[in-house]
Amino acid sequence: MFSSENVIQKSVDYITKSYLRNVMQLAIFRTGNDEIYAINISKILTFLIKDNVEITRTPSADDIVHGVINLRGEFITVVNLDSWIGKIVASDDVYKIIIVCNYNEKKVGILVKDIIKIEEKNSDELKLPSGNDPKISYVTEIDINGENETCIIFDAEKLLSDINISKEGGTTIYDIGNMEDLPPINSNKYLFVAEDSTTVISRLHEFFKSINVNYEIFENGQLLIDKLQTFSPEQIGLIVTDIEMPIKNGYQVIKYIKEDPLFKNIPIVALTSMTNIGVNDKILRLGALALINKADIKTLYSYIKKYLEME
Repeated sequence: MFSSENVIQKSVDYITKSYLRNVMQLAIFRTGNDEIYAINISKILTFLIKDNVEITRTPSADDIVHGVINLRGEFITVVNLDSWIGKIVASDDVYKIIIVCNYNEKKVGILVKDIIKIEEKNSDELKLPSGNDPKISYVTEIDINGENETCIIFDAEKLLSDINISKEGGTTIYDIGNMEDLPPINSNKYLFVAEDSTTVISRLHEFFKSINVNYEIFENGQLLIDKLQTFSPEQIGLIVTDIEMPIKNGYQVIKYIKEDPLFKNIPIVALTSMTNIGVNDKILRLGALALINKADIKTLYSYIKKYLEME
């Protein structure tokens, strides 16, 4: 385990440029039950030693919402991942680290036992699990002391939705049903979307149906590319792609389409919870129009309306 916040943060500083190598860098950690989980480094703001931070229990705290911490004047919800995945831990003393993350411009702290290591994974090394568990994004194998161990990358979108942190102000992908009515899209063109989170997919179905748009959603970039071959470019008004996906990620989707002579003029935007400036720079260099945060559903609507209704 990393022994200090400085050592941990030094690792974060290195891995923040993973987008340059087109890989996903994962912080591998142990839960309180010694299960092996991982989180994308691009979502991590900092690591904190739990004993150095005061966690305040709030009136709404429960088994999952552990309390709040004051990080440089900002109050951040701390969650117990073990409780969220349905496990029971005997004592809070097993938790040594708080991983502070930024998802969709919402900050949350996650209690973990320890950080094992940082490891890079290509998209084809990330597998979709059988059973369609909405709390799991994908699984992979991690070498720990010479042994291959199963590692779960949890679906942070589902976590945020379950603890309602995403609904603290603003209109997000999670509270589409509460937003004011938006005018329907007047177009016969299709919207293609690549997104792997079952929670986000469910919300997008609700959103697209409410604005009466022709659309198809694909659980990874390869499925979108395959289906694209059965359409003519004139039929597609806009492509929206997540960045983090198995098999083919969002970078690969954008690169493929922009290098294809037939489809290169189809507009593309990235819809992601990643707020890293480097990610934004890379998708623009690859030819995408913009990076849209999943917290900004109105901006997504504006791109859909503009490019699907464009003659």
